[in-house]
Amino acid sequence: MSVFAGDIMQAKEISLMSVTRFPGHTRAFLKIQDGCDSFCSYCIIPYARGPSRSLPEAEVIKNIVKLNQAGHHEVVLTGIHLGNYGHDLTPQTNLLRVLEAVERQKNVERLRLSSIEVTEISDDLITFMAESKTLCRHLHIPLQSGDSRILALMRRNYDAPFVKSLLYKLHKTAPDIGIGMDVMVGFPGEDEVAFENTRQLIEELPVSYLHVFPYSERPGTRAVDLPGKVEDRDKKRRAEILRTIGKKKRQAFAQLFIGKELSVLVEGEKKNDQDWNKGFSSNYIPVMIERSRVPAANTIVRVVPEFVREGKLYTRHIIREQ
Repeated sequence: MSVFAGDIMQAKEISLMSVTRFPGHTRAFLKIQDGCDSFCSYCIIPYARGPSRSLPEAEVIKNIVKLNQAGHHEVVLTGIHLGNYGHDLTPQTNLLRVLEAVERQKNVERLRLSSIEVTEISDDLITFMAESKTLCRHLHIPLQSGDSRILALMRRNYDAPFVKSLLYKLHKTAPDIGIGMDVMVGFPGEDEVAFENTRQLIEELPVSYLHVFPYSERPGTRAVDLPGKVEDRDKKRRAEILRTIGKKKRQAFAQLFIGKELSVLVEGEKKNDQDWNKGFSSNYIPVMIERSRVPAANTIVRVVPEFVREGKLYTRHIIREQ
């Protein structure tokens, strides 16, 4: 058997898997961008996945249509560096133009973004999200740290005041938006002061959930040679502190929508629970719907949540199918 290999740094086109349906899943995933040009000091992805490259807009639209025709009411756009979409294409384009095209053509009922850098959430994107009838009001942001010194060591191109300003702008323009964040603890040089800055920032921000993970070394990255290694016990302690905050944030955000009408894509039965079916709202709150009242899975319904438990909304009141 012959094996052919090349230099990933010379890659010019995105490799797209020809998947047109996701059996057993209501949401479909479409990779429209691959690679990364950022070279954050902790990350090996640019070396493993090559430079940023994008799927042409016409191909994006065609694949969304195929996925919708296969029965998927929601398509999640994914990428290693999603906000950099289109910069490598000729003529250049950007993520917002694709979103606007899908909105105009009504190619799918719901469109969701996977993860996007905080510096690539433009005023135009915020306004579009607030007004769109297609794009879900949900953003997942890889914050990584809330301390400006650590962000500089990570080679992230923003600081803590920038993050704070942007998130308050987001919340003011779209108060019902769900905002998730990735946060890394224990990066080299993160002392107790830096961690406390991160904790305080996250406490203040209008965030609806957190993904918290400890730093781990990746051979070949700049961070390996940085001084100030953090002990594993401190990483674990800091992660637990932030996860506790994340649980409180998730509960508080869900609480805001009790008695308010929400659009929910029903996904199916909750494991080990014969009473409830699970779905997700547009702003990414898990919603449990009494099984005797719910239509079939893969249906979008309007509901009014009645109570919240462990960050999930529960309802027996379905208004109608969309």
